[in-house]
Amino acid sequence: MPVAGEKNGWPGGNLLLSAVPAEERAGWLPLLQPVLLQTGDIVHHVGDFLTHVYFPVECVVANLGVSRGGGTFGLILIGNEGVTAANSILGDDVAATLAVVQVSGLGYRLPASALRASFASSQVLRSVVLRYLASLAEQMTHTALCNSQHPVQSRLCRWMLQTLDRVSSPDLPMTQQLIATVLGVRREALTLAALRLQGRGAIRYKRGRILVLDRAVLETACCECYLPLRKEADALARALSALLPPLAPPARNTAPS
Repeated sequence: MPVAGEKNGWPGGNLLLSAVPAEERAGWLPLLQPVLLQTGDIVHHVGDFLTHVYFPVECVVANLGVSRGGGTFGLILIGNEGVTAANSILGDDVAATLAVVQVSGLGYRLPASALRASFASSQVLRSVVLRYLASLAEQMTHTALCNSQHPVQSRLCRWMLQTLDRVSSPDLPMTQQLIATVLGVRREALTLAALRLQGRGAIRYKRGRILVLDRAVLETACCECYLPLRKEADALARALSALLPPLAPPARNTAPS
C-alpha cells in the first residue's frame, strides 16, 4: 500500500534506509512492512530473540538498560536517522536492552536476517551501518555520563531536546511513568523538575503531555551533554546524506516543438 514518504516504490523518511545501496533495494522491497508504532509499545524486551529490525520514520524508540532489580536507565534514542536492534546486524540476535516506543508514528519493519545478509555482501552498506554504530556508541557514552552526573531537570531538558530533534512537533504526548522509565528517575522527581520548567515558561506540562513553548529556555537549563550529542547527530546526518543515491536527471522533452 502507498505509505508516507514513498518515492518510486522505495520508502523514504528514514535517512539510514534511504542510504541503502540500490542493488540491495530490490531484495528488500518485498520484505519491508510499514508499521504504526504507538507510544508505550515494546519493540523488544531484554533477552528476546531479534527477528526484525525497525526503521523509524515518524516515531522515536528509546533503548533502555535494565538492572537486576528492574530499574531502568536510558541509553540511546532512535529516530528517523537510524534502526533498532543494531547489534543484530553483527550477528548478536539476543536483545541486551529494552526498546520502548516513546513517540508514536510510522516506521518500517525488516527481517533482521535480510539486513545481516546485505551487511555481509555489500561494502557500501557496511560503511553506512558502521558509521551509524559509531554514532550509537557516542550517544551511549554521553548519555551514561549524563545519567550518572547530572540532576533530573538537566537530564529532562537533554531528553526533550534530543526528542525534538527527531520529531516535527513540539507536542510530546507521553505519560509521566513512561518519561520516568526512560530517564530512570522517580515520578515525584520528574514532576518537580517539569513544574520548575513550566514556571520558567519552557513547557506546558499536563498529565500525559508535554508541550514545548520555548526551546531556548530548555537549552539554557540543559547540561553540557546535549551539545556534543547534537553535533554527532548532525555529523551522522551529513555522512548518511552524502551516501544517498543521486536523483535521476529530469527526462528531456523530445517532442517536436
